[in-house]
Amino acid sequence: MYLRFRAWATSGWLPAAILLVATGLVLHRYGVRARDIAIFGGYVACGLALPGMLWLRLLRGRPAHIAEDLTLGLAVGYVAEIATYVAARWIGAPMLFLLWPLSTLALFVAIPGLRRHWRGSGVRAPLAWSWSLAAMLGFVLIYSVQTVFVSQHLSGTDTPYVDMPFHLALIGELRNHVPPQMPYVTGVPLAYHWFFYAEAAATSWATGIEPVTLLYRLSGLPMFVVFVVLTAFGARRLTGRWWTGPVAVAVALFGMVASPYAWSSNPVFDAQTLWSTWISPTNLFGLAMFAPIILVFLDLLQADSAVPRRHWLLLILLIFGCAGAKASLLPLLIAAGLVAVAGVAIMRRRLDRRAATGLVLAVLGLFLADVLIYRGSTDSVVVGLDALREFGAISDTGGQSAPGTAILVMPIAGLFIALVLWSFLWAGAYGLLIRAKVSLSDPRILLVAGVCAGGLGAVSLLSYPGESQQYFVRGAAGAFGILTAAGIAAVVPARSRYLPLIACVAVAAIFGAVVVQAIVALGPATAPVFSRYHLGHVLLLIILPVTALLGVAGLACLVLRFAARKYTVLQGAVPLLLIAVVMGFSLPNVAGLLRTPFTDATFNGPAVPGDGITAARWLRDHSDPNDPVATNLHCQGPAEVSPTCDHLNFWVAAYSERRVLVEGWAYTSKASDPEAAFWDPPLLAANDIAFTDPSAAADAKLYDTYGVRWLFADLRIASLESIGRYADLRYRNGDFAVYELRRP
Repeated sequence: MYLRFRAWATSGWLPAAILLVATGLVLHRYGVRARDIAIFGGYVACGLALPGMLWLRLLRGRPAHIAEDLTLGLAVGYVAEIATYVAARWIGAPMLFLLWPLSTLALFVAIPGLRRHWRGSGVRAPLAWSWSLAAMLGFVLIYSVQTVFVSQHLSGTDTPYVDMPFHLALIGELRNHVPPQMPYVTGVPLAYHWFFYAEAAATSWATGIEPVTLLYRLSGLPMFVVFVVLTAFGARRLTGRWWTGPVAVAVALFGMVASPYAWSSNPVFDAQTLWSTWISPTNLFGLAMFAPIILVFLDLLQADSAVPRRHWLLLILLIFGCAGAKASLLPLLIAAGLVAVAGVAIMRRRLDRRAATGLVLAVLGLFLADVLIYRGSTDSVVVGLDALREFGAISDTGGQSAPGTAILVMPIAGLFIALVLWSFLWAGAYGLLIRAKVSLSDPRILLVAGVCAGGLGAVSLLSYPGESQQYFVRGAAGAFGILTAAGIAAVVPARSRYLPLIACVAVAAIFGAVVVQAIVALGPATAPVFSRYHLGHVLLLIILPVTALLGVAGLACLVLRFAARKYTVLQGAVPLLLIAVVMGFSLPNVAGLLRTPFTDATFNGPAVPGDGITAARWLRDHSDPNDPVATNLHCQGPAEVSPTCDHLNFWVAAYSERRVLVEGWAYTSKASDPEAAFWDPPLLAANDIAFTDPSAAADAKLYDTYGVRWLFADLRIASLESIGRYADLRYRNGDFAVYELRRP
């Protein structure tokens, strides 16, 4: 017994068990019932990961490390769950999708030829690998608590980040309707990446857990695990070394560009995605779906491996999942396929059929997604120099509207700054150039580099409302980590003792951090703006600090080369130490990110009143999902309707899970600006008059013309008695009341 316990304690299961228990305790502390925690964990394990793992092993024809099989199986489970749920919801029997996991488990038990897929491979990871990944996931849990859990409430008055009611409304829509529409404004199709919401809706049906609990607490946690574990395995697959996995994950999770300015912590966009994962669940789900695609594609491109044809079915499944998980992912995969095909054609003078097949599948997937999911919507994308003007180093100076020739010069300066800072952040990738002939002809390296190049190209050329082009480079966070770790592995000198080398790397990185801090201290405390300075002065103050970093990098290279002749420990390590210096430039910003959970940083937004939430819940429980609702709530924040308010009010649709005639109308293809006027004034007038000047005729028009059956009234800007003359009061709680319209 002791020996068994010792073997278990020294395996990767112990850190996983500790992390699992800690997560359960934290969730219970922040309002999740023990019953919900247990049911959710059981559903993820037995309803998604385990069936997905069995199909994964069947398609691959072999088992791998258990952590890889379970997380990759969970990704497969997500795809199967979404596909079967959408079909079941479409025919009006949502619970029918549970036949997929139940039949899978039954088949793999009953059929003798399938039973072997229950057995693992026996592959074990180093203990340090398991503990390091668990530690990083533990930090993600702490980060989630301090930035999200403390400010997003499960009951009573809520103060969510502005987008959270939007996400919650879409989960409610997918719980009740397929094909989906925008639930908070009538007649607008949901041309959006909505697979996360379908997944949450399916989980809610299967477990009985409230959508708000899934959105605010539960659904994101296993997606973090998928992203972290499969990114680590992707790095190992590319390098053959276990230690590169944690390095890749660290770069993917915590990597940030250096900032040599006191007035800007983010001078250019980068792949830092941690802060946006909870408030953008589609981004997190996209990361969880893209990491397995990279891993599977790496396996397919392995030159000396015989890949069974059914392995391609696995790639097709994951492409389907990516197609609706995040709109920015398949373009990145297409860019990766193009780079891999072109690179092999140039270096080896042949066509890599596997890369070409993957490229064709990605193009086909994007085409079908554009037709069936996004309905041809471009989401107001603009191609041009505006993307470069939105970089912090440029926009903080007023460079977006700079006078004269500055309007053209500033984007060029922004591109220069971005290229330098990006090169420092992911400098490890340049280690692959030491063996350029091998690297540039390896389709696996070209694939990962293509993902990174696609992300940087998109963020430099494309502009979206709200700077949403950042999600192209954030979606490539795992690829940047893998490429950086692979480059570092290429320059680590072959030696038996690593401790002195690790000490030298640490000193070099700290030196880089000190240099950045010194440049920041010597520079101006405020941004050089065009209202105070001319073009030449502005350019000097934004380019000189970056140029100084380039100079320090060059000087460090010369000093290290000279020192290597004298000190044995440095011989062969100059490239690695130079990488440590320039990546060390980012350490002050990384330290700031790591301090975030301990500095009371939260994602707060306008309060959603608790009595309003209760009223919306009553409406959900006492109405039909197909009953449209009218409301007088249109603005974020204050109750008064204003022509210039932000029309970001979504919480009535979110908590009632009902389609609202007109609530807010932001985040639609017809109103990308939150302050834009409503595109159908007669409809808005017909909606509002039922609250401002109610009459039998006004209510009859809502009932007959627009099919409205219920009124959800904010009594701070409406009269309880006036509305009640023509509609029946069914429920009131504080400042909010629910009326049922009378049949005319």
